Amino acid sequence: MRGDVEGHFRDPYGQRPETHQVWQYWFVPGLHADLRTAPEKVIAPERVQAFVEALRARAIAGLGLAGITWPFLSLHVGGCRQTLHNDAGNGRFGFVYSLTADSRRASGGEMLVMRPGDAWGVNLARPAAGLYWTVAPRFNRLTLFDDRLPHAVSPVEGSMDPLDGRLVLHGHLHEAGPVVSGALAPAAAAQPIAALLRGIAVHAAARLSLYQGFLSLRLTVEAGGQVGQCEVLADRVAQPSAGDIDWGPLRQELIDRVAALRFPRAAGRTAIVLPITFGAPLDEIG
Repeated sequence: MRGDVEGHFRDPYGQRPETHQVWQYWFVPGLHADLRTAPEKVIAPERVQAFVEALRARAIAGLGLAGITWPFLSLHVGGCRQTLHNDAGNGRFGFVYSLTADSRRASGGEMLVMRPGDAWGVNLARPAAGLYWTVAPRFNRLTLFDDRLPHAVSPVEGSMDPLDGRLVLHGHLHEAGPVVSGALAPAAAAQPIAALLRGIAVHAAARLSLYQGFLSLRLTVEAGGQVGQCEVLADRVAQPSAGDIDWGPLRQELIDRVAALRFPRAAGRTAIVLPITFGAPLDEIG
């Protein structure tokens, strides 16, 4: 993919409107300043598709999230930056995949991600540092982060050559229902799960309304239909306060209810990844 980008910019005098008038200068006062485009206008579409599928497989395995937005290709050259913001309405996790050259005649472009917690209240009477993570845009680095965390991109300084700029594919991961693999048909697996979630919504509606985020469980369903194993894959549920003591028991209750599910018989084992979401739905999914 980096080779495609280098080929795109290699011959300035050979560039033509139909192949190179593809970049949008995205400027939002006080927030964004960068160049962006649909990646398939610069990179071979089959390479972008391969990246998306590889990322989807990794997101399912590690987070239980099967939904992925088609990425943007963004370029930051001298003067470009992003100020602090979050993407809580756009996804559960953001992804940034760097195609930035490790050797470049520019500096900056680091991603700054605020650490979770109450930085103000915890540090009222003491000096503090390290309030955010700094992630350099190294070549071939994939960064995943909770979309609710405020994040920014430090200003790029130096060369105006696009090949020296911060170049990344980026987008969002979100839930897309259960992921079923194995002997049991997805439709057959979905029915008991849907009935369980409806029951949970009624039984624990008041308690569940206090939380926001997602809990992903990984199940192994035996051929006889019983759940042989139920484990937590990812827990990104935000609690009302640091001293909250109710989420642990409620989480265990949910796990126990899922572990007690009965599925139709099948010819063999089935693996199911189940994301359970809490709070308001996402504003945008593209």
